[in-house]
Amino acid sequence: MFDFILKLLDAIVWPVLIAVLIWLCFFLNFGYDLGWNYYGMHPGDLKGLLGIITMPFLHGSFEHLFSNTLPLILSMGFIVLYFPNVKWKIISLIWLVTGVLLWIIGEVGTTHIGASGLVYGYIAFVITHAFINRNKQSIAAAFILIFLYGGLIYGVFPEYGLLIGKNISWEGHLSGAIAGLIFGFLYRRKGPQRVKFFEDEDDEEQDDPFYDKEWFDYEEYRVRYLYRPKEKDDEE
Repeated sequence: MFDFILKLLDAIVWPVLIAVLIWLCFFLNFGYDLGWNYYGMHPGDLKGLLGIITMPFLHGSFEHLFSNTLPLILSMGFIVLYFPNVKWKIISLIWLVTGVLLWIIGEVGTTHIGASGLVYGYIAFVITHAFINRNKQSIAAAFILIFLYGGLIYGVFPEYGLLIGKNISWEGHLSGAIAGLIFGFLYRRKGPQRVKFFEDEDDEEQDDPFYDKEWFDYEEYRVRYLYRPKEKDDEE
């Protein structure tokens, strides 16, 4: 119980700290007119690669910032809680791949800012991992995200921005979603796993480089079945 409380605190503190840093950058940028938004992502431009790191800390308005904050804290919190041994690897890889994909597929001459790409990436990761493993805890987390932010799926389509009358980075959303799907699959053997009932189900897991037995002790909870056909003497 004490270990779970520590993990829960970890899952709250780290995402909130990152969110506070994003808010601090926003208020410094606008309060002192620093023009930091210039350092967002510029697709196809070598200088724009800096945006992989800086883009999530830059926002165009308070509404833009607020809409990204809560889903970022929640989705990142689930990753920190359920993947304690590899949380920073997952968070960093999705962050990196989202930026790289956006740099590749984004329209040249545009500037992309905001943490929405990360939001899409982390939510897609949690949902993908949950539906692959069908663990009760991760399924619950996935349904919470779907219930609260399921409408975000429309943000990956170019026409959505025109429909709502806003200039959104659908390429960033799509890049994040793709990154989340990729790493949700690659890290399917990490984090919460469903209980296995038969011995031969372990073979694939033990050969999988992403397999992590530390999260759940399968041997302790395994249900074994033994079937012995009746002998003829027994029947008589």
